[in-house]
Amino acid sequence: TVTIDQPITVNGEVHLILADGCTLNAEKGIVVTTGNSLTIYAQSGGTGTLNATGTTDSSNNASAGIGSSTSSDSGAITIHGGVINATGGSTGSNGYGGAGIGGGTSKSANGGNSGTIIIYGGTVTANSGAGRITGAGIGGGGGGGDAGGAGSNITIYGGSVTAASTGTQFGGAGIGGGFGLRSGGAGNNIQIYGGTINATGGDSGAGIGGGGSSVIDDSSHKSGDGAVTISGGNVTAVG
Repeated sequence: TVTIDQPITVNGEVHLILADGCTLNAEKGIVVTTGNSLTIYAQSGGTGTLNATGTTDSSNNASAGIGSSTSSDSGAITIHGGVINATGGSTGSNGYGGAGIGGGTSKSANGGNSGTIIIYGGTVTANSGAGRITGAGIGGGGGGGDAGGAGSNITIYGGSVTAASTGTQFGGAGIGGGFGLRSGGAGNNIQIYGGTINATGGDSGAGIGGGGSSVIDDSSHKSGDGAVTISGGNVTAVG
């Protein structure tokens, strides 16, 4: 077991192999920003475990468990196997929570967009950080200032994937866009070909698709949209 108590920052193209029977605890998350990529593999037993929890900054912004920091978009993330538990950073139940895998949540600006996310296998559990305004379980971060981050180009080929946005008042999608104060993040080009997927949106977010927005009788406030294609697998999605 290895525990790292500082953010792990990915520079360039990084390949991480989770050895059987071993655990990596990333207590302040793994930061993968635009232009960088992280690919995670497991050994043959598939028992190697990664626990990653995002962090927050002095302005109450929250990073993803795996993905963007508190002030950027996410780079590319690919998972081939292993046991992955990713939780976004949180400023508390009345504050802000980042995506589990994907974008960070901003208190006063747009949420971070996810990069390309591909899951081929493994057991993946991704929860946003707790808060009133949160990102998706897998996808975009929350936007406390205006728009939620987009959760786009997310593809699942197999494995067991459980993803939830834990927004207590305003939430993102389980898989897809983050919550946005005026405009929920889009869940564009989400494709599922196989696996067992359980996706739960936060308050006003889709199970799979767009993030929620403030419930105000005003045409300038709207939830996110997007395109979702499901060609196989066992899929449960609850808004």
